[in-house]
Amino acid sequence: MRALVDIRRWSWETRVSTAAVSALTLLVALWLYLGIPMLWLPALAAASALTIFTLHQPVFGVLAVVAAQYLPIAVGQLTLFQLLGGMVTILCLIFYAVNRRGLVLSNMIPPILAFTLLALQSLSFTHDADLTQYLIRKLIFNALFCLLLVNVIDDLQKFRWLLWVVVGLGMINSLVATVQFWLGHARIEEFSGVFRAKGLLENENQLGEITALCLMVPLQLFLAGDRRWKRGAGLLICVLLSFGLVTSISRGAVLAVLAGLGYVALRASHHRRRLLVFAVLVAAAFPFLPEAFFARFRNLNQEMRGTVALSRRVGLTERGYFNKAGIRIWKAHPILGVGLGNYGFYYILPEFNPGRRGSTKLPPHNLYVQALAETGIVGFLVLCWWIFLAGLNYWNAQRNWEGSRMDLAYIRACEALTIVALVMYFSGGAIMYTNFAMVLTLSYVCRRCAGRVQAAAALPGPAPGTVVPA
Repeated sequence: MRALVDIRRWSWETRVSTAAVSALTLLVALWLYLGIPMLWLPALAAASALTIFTLHQPVFGVLAVVAAQYLPIAVGQLTLFQLLGGMVTILCLIFYAVNRRGLVLSNMIPPILAFTLLALQSLSFTHDADLTQYLIRKLIFNALFCLLLVNVIDDLQKFRWLLWVVVGLGMINSLVATVQFWLGHARIEEFSGVFRAKGLLENENQLGEITALCLMVPLQLFLAGDRRWKRGAGLLICVLLSFGLVTSISRGAVLAVLAGLGYVALRASHHRRRLLVFAVLVAAAFPFLPEAFFARFRNLNQEMRGTVALSRRVGLTERGYFNKAGIRIWKAHPILGVGLGNYGFYYILPEFNPGRRGSTKLPPHNLYVQALAETGIVGFLVLCWWIFLAGLNYWNAQRNWEGSRMDLAYIRACEALTIVALVMYFSGGAIMYTNFAMVLTLSYVCRRCAGRVQAAAALPGPAPGTVVPA
């Protein structure tokens, strides 16, 4: 009995358990006294745990922010991604201030800042200031998010965690989409009458996007896995993610996956047997695809010609260099000039209109057309510069590689993932997309992680076979 009363004799586990139970009891009592719904209690507990883990190791906070990007949960006017992003940014600043670590600046940040300056310049002549201000806030948030990525994800282990968090969210959405499609809870497209599932995301195209991106990671695991169970797990995850790709029936995602598979086949030509096995499995699954999948692609030419309708807002102005450049593009080619104006001043309205014809070679309302038509030649060159820097980062990351084969496979998976994103945003997307900024920033993360591996390999050490005395 005396041992129970004397706190100094308590073990470490007993002290922690007592403190946890006391804190939880006090929290529940305060929660009930304030009259807050009990459903918010798990959210508060999760936020508290995330705060503690982030202050101890910032990578957990960044992984939570990445996962929140694919969960469309909102509290009032703020999304879960914005809430966690702001909280984790403050916590990481506290962490770096306490540990006195300098910030690493990525070459992926200047292009985002350049687009921000272009948006600020358009405020002098735009007729839709609210939309432009939203774009500015979004771009600044993307710059902070990318800055967090390059500073926190600083080794290959954390980089692998990041990739598998994204893959895990893709698997969850694929499972939910498969259940929706099987039970008939998928949305029926208005004009084609095709069932399309969206999982936990806002729309079907987002489901196709995340599954297309995630497919590259388990595919590289299947090709370069050094254990049989790794190759089997990679193949099983590919099958699970393909369910989400098929049920979303996103044409842009399917095109991007085909481009990514072609790029992987070129880069991993030494794995010919495994590539052949994967191709045979894809061909064997082709007859079992649902009829809705084929119906989505059957009348592609007619649908592309009937989905372009241009709508103009009142009060067009020709002031400003970028607006004049957009008008010249519009006069030269109306389809190439969709989105003409000052960040939504002209915009494309994707609704059925047989009187307007689009082009099957150049899908409308995509990322590159937006950069060219809305920001002019300068903005398009900034976008090209951004993509070029990403390719340069991958080249520097894989040059004179001295790490393991599996680590190189993850870097190549991220490289293929970038190719998928660049092709996918040819059929849709916008400059302000956080996912697009994250994918390009991963190239610098790969470069930094590879640099640390090569620096560690260059350190002097004992020669092979040398016995080091204890």
